[in-house]
Amino acid sequence: MHLSIKIFRLSNLLFFASKTDKADLVKSDLRKYLLDEKVGLSFYGKSENKIWRQIEKIIGKENTREIKKIVVSLDQVFAPHWRKASKHLLSWKQYFQNNQSLFQQSILELKKLSGIKNFTISKIPIYFISDPSSNDKEVNAWFSWTPKESFIVVEIPLGFKVPNNFFPLAVLAHEFFHLMLRENKNLFLKITKIAKEKDELFTELAEGMPNRIFLEELLISSFIPEGYLSEKCFNTKVVYHVSKPKDLLRWRKFVAFELYQEAKKYVNNTRQIDENYLKDLIRIIK
Repeated sequence: MHLSIKIFRLSNLLFFASKTDKADLVKSDLRKYLLDEKVGLSFYGKSENKIWRQIEKIIGKENTREIKKIVVSLDQVFAPHWRKASKHLLSWKQYFQNNQSLFQQSILELKKLSGIKNFTISKIPIYFISDPSSNDKEVNAWFSWTPKESFIVVEIPLGFKVPNNFFPLAVLAHEFFHLMLRENKNLFLKITKIAKEKDELFTELAEGMPNRIFLEELLISSFIPEGYLSEKCFNTKVVYHVSKPKDLLRWRKFVAFELYQEAKKYVNNTRQIDENYLKDLIRIIK
């Protein structure tokens, strides 16, 4: 198993255009197209030709030609950023490749928790994107899933150097966990069912995020990157939390701390996540 890490100039250019505040980009019509989620997701593809064919299907030939012209016009603005960003992303690619064996151990644990046997991480493209606007000292990652195609995007702040710890590996494992849960249809249906049954509770807490996604985030984070599995595999610390939180990140940390002993039992006893674990999670956040 190896990580299928992709660093594509076109994907980075479009992300750059959506984030930067430079005057010539603000005036560009490109952003109106990027507001279409289907168009935005299409820029993460296996090749430029495939990307443009997919976009053409969504918005037609004329609009696609317009986007191509805009992309060409942005090249001078993007080129200086890309010279720095491409080298930076390559250093991050090396970081993940150097730690693949450690990462794969966490994946084996996640497969057991998900109750699945067949899941090949090398089949999931991981797109590295340089974020020119973020001052964070951590990577941000998200996943896209359809029955036919899945991928993960890792957004890396341009000023964030490769660290001496393994927390970014845990962040990436968190996204793979999302995809694994979708491979176990029975477990995924249980999560969906509970999110519907507790609609009032989650609507109050989720602050606009879909209830199922909010529940899924808390469930996954109770193991990784905030929870026990991250501690076991990547030597991170589970942070002590007392009061109930007010945003998603604090909720993730709160649940990870409260479910620490339970998560430890499930991991060390090779138990699949079940209805009892989900009920314990609900009890904690009420």
